[in-house]
Amino acid sequence: MTQRNPNDPVETAAQDSYGGTVLRGSFYTALSQGVTVACQIGSVIILSRLLTANDFGLIAMIGPVIVFLSMFKEMGLLQAVIQKKTLTYGQLNALFWINMGVSLSLTLLLIWMAPLIARFYSAPELTALIRVMAVSMFISALGAQHFALLNRQMVFGRIAINASIVAVVTLSVSIIWALISPTPWALVAGTIAGMSVGTLLVWIWVPWTPSRPAMAPGTGELIGFGAGVTSFKLANFFSRNLDNILIGRVWGSTALGLYDRAYKLLLFPLSRVAQPLSQVMIPVLSRMQDEPARYAHAFFRVFGLMQLAILPGVAALTALADTAVPFLLGAHWADSAPIFAALGIAGLAQPLANPTGWLFISQGRTTEMAWWGLFSAAVSCAAFVWGVQYGVVTLALAYASTSIAKLVPLWLLICRKGPIRNDSLRTRILPLFCSGLATYTLILLVRDSLPEPAILKLLSGAGLCYLTFAVALSLTPYGRQTLGELRGLLLKVIRRLQAHAKTGAI
Repeated sequence: MTQRNPNDPVETAAQDSYGGTVLRGSFYTALSQGVTVACQIGSVIILSRLLTANDFGLIAMIGPVIVFLSMFKEMGLLQAVIQKKTLTYGQLNALFWINMGVSLSLTLLLIWMAPLIARFYSAPELTALIRVMAVSMFISALGAQHFALLNRQMVFGRIAINASIVAVVTLSVSIIWALISPTPWALVAGTIAGMSVGTLLVWIWVPWTPSRPAMAPGTGELIGFGAGVTSFKLANFFSRNLDNILIGRVWGSTALGLYDRAYKLLLFPLSRVAQPLSQVMIPVLSRMQDEPARYAHAFFRVFGLMQLAILPGVAALTALADTAVPFLLGAHWADSAPIFAALGIAGLAQPLANPTGWLFISQGRTTEMAWWGLFSAAVSCAAFVWGVQYGVVTLALAYASTSIAKLVPLWLLICRKGPIRNDSLRTRILPLFCSGLATYTLILLVRDSLPEPAILKLLSGAGLCYLTFAVALSLTPYGRQTLGELRGLLLKVIRRLQAHAKTGAI
């Protein structure tokens, strides 16, 4: 670990061409996400058999509080470190101490508020759980700036390793604890352990030690950039967490546990795919701001492949929810299936909406991002307030309907200026959405004729969905381009495997 002169610029990966960087970053991210999503699905499947809906409901009650306070802890400063073209170590040091000071204050505040939150939910056992979970905010803040440096310098291999190790540690500790003592503390222990290991790793990998607290010229500009990101996250918080709060308050921890399992089985893994990809795309796109053609090509290349990988799978699981949920979680979770099916409709919109964050941040349009977040949150929250009166399934359907409805205005806002042109909505976004919708409709029509048992039904349904999606995509120029990109990537992988095999043979 070393300290640096405050006036020295923070290094940024210098590349004449970012094509290889995007490819390598996407490859590392895919491997990491394979591990992370597998651990998430494993967590849902295994822990759902060890713990009760009430256990998951209690932790789901804590989640919104932690997420809400964490937004103020980060203040959008991590994105500022990644996006800023010129950054000094003095500014980096100032941001580190700002994060630490705010995080410590919020941790102490949450510890003090724990009894009040428990009283709100009429669940006294929450007090101790909240107080221990509060420590996670401080632990994550310790490594936040170091992680942002890895991201800025595009060290995607180490970022992928970090995410994979955190996922494995979190799952392993939770399972071991649940086997010994099947209580909500298993989920808390896993979270704390995973965050601690992740923070330790980035401190080992990043050779920078903060100096004494001090402000640096230009820090105010970074805070201003972060304010726009924080405003968006604050608005987005309500659209992503008010459902949990309302269900827990109105219907109790068991109903919230059923909703939480359905959400974690589908929508949460989807967000876990977009989040690591953003670690690749935001720094790369930020360096291409002055090259509109390269910017648009890089974005739509990754965007199309992302939809091809995700949308058919979402369509299959959503249409086959009554088979997928009991098979994956166990028969006693069958009541989650209708909730899962409703949330799955939102899952068809989420992969198309999430990557717009890459565009807002890389173009420095955080004020527009914040205003969109406010509008989006208002629409979603109105749907939650209306839907919760009629039950959890109705709330999930209301959320899904608004998610679909917001796609067009979101992309119109994105295309209003910047490298992504207005015709992209018609030539790229619409074909992808229609292909996903056609795939979902087809599997709904034929699901009763798919072969049993459950595993065969799910596999054949998924295979049919991917085939249908590919055929629908091939009818448009952008679809054919995306399929060509996939074919090219597969050929590269095959050639490399053949080369390695020959080298090994020699």
